[in-house]
Amino acid sequence: MARLYRDAFGIPHLRADSILDLAHAQGRVTVADRAWQLEWLRRRANGTTAEIAGEPGLSWDRFSRRMRTVETAQRA
Repeated sequence: MARLYRDAFGIPHLRADSILDLAHAQGRVTVADRAWQLEWLRRRANGTTAEIAGEPGLSWDRFSRRMRTVETAQRA
């Protein structure tokens, strides 16, 4: 079992009975705090940032698709 508390600055502190419990809790905290960033990075790789950012995202989307980042990552 893992226990989580956040200090006055919002920093997460975890205590766990096992390394597996700790890893699981750390994953949950990361998703809660960083889901937006994971989504943004996925969109940058896929070339779909313009879907949420509008026209400012088009130049990056074109670049990402020309560089075939998704296909390159799948081959790696």
